[in-house]
Amino acid sequence: MSYFGINFYFYGTKKAEIDFMIEFAGTYSATVDDKGRIVLPASFKKELGDLAIEPLVIEKNLHRDCLDIHPEKFWRKRVEDFKSTLDPFDEDDDKLLQFFYQNFTKVNMAPNGRVNIPDAYLEYANLEKGAEFIGMGESIRLLSGNKVGKPDMSKAEFLQKLKEKRQKKA
Repeated sequence: MSYFGINFYFYGTKKAEIDFMIEFAGTYSATVDDKGRIVLPASFKKELGDLAIEPLVIEKNLHRDCLDIHPEKFWRKRVEDFKSTLDPFDEDDDKLLQFFYQNFTKVNMAPNGRVNIPDAYLEYANLEKGAEFIGMGESIRLLSGNKVGKPDMSKAEFLQKLKEKRQKKA
C-alpha cells in the first residue's frame, strides 16, 4: 500500500513482492589483481542487499572504453525493452541482437565482494592495476586507473548542459 509516495508493507508480504530502489553513488578507487579480480566497494555491496547473491552483468560501455556493472534484476528489464523493439525475422535486427549479446557477460560475486572480470573485458576497458568505481544510479561504472581524476566535462560545461536540458523540458 502506498500513501504520498511512501510504501507500507504488511505482515505476510512475501520478500519477492517488495520492490526496492538501488541508488549507487560516489567514487571509489580499487585495484585489479593479476587474475583479473576486483573487490566491489563495501557501500556498493551494501546497496545491493539481497541482490548480492544474484549474478552481476558486466557490459562494455558503448560510448567510452570502460565497463558498466548492473544487478541482474535491472539488466533483465533492459534486455526485455531492447528485444521488444526487434523483429526476430529481420536480418538487421538479428545482427543488432547478436551485437547486443556479445557486449555483456554475467558473473557471480564472491561473499567478500570480489568479482572476476573476463580478460576480454579487462582489455576493452584497459584495466590493469588501478581502477575507479563510479556509482551511476542503478549501475556502476568501472574505469581504468589511467582515467582516474580526468572528468569528461568541467563543472562549467556540466552546468551549461544541465541548463540547456532543463530549458528543453520547459
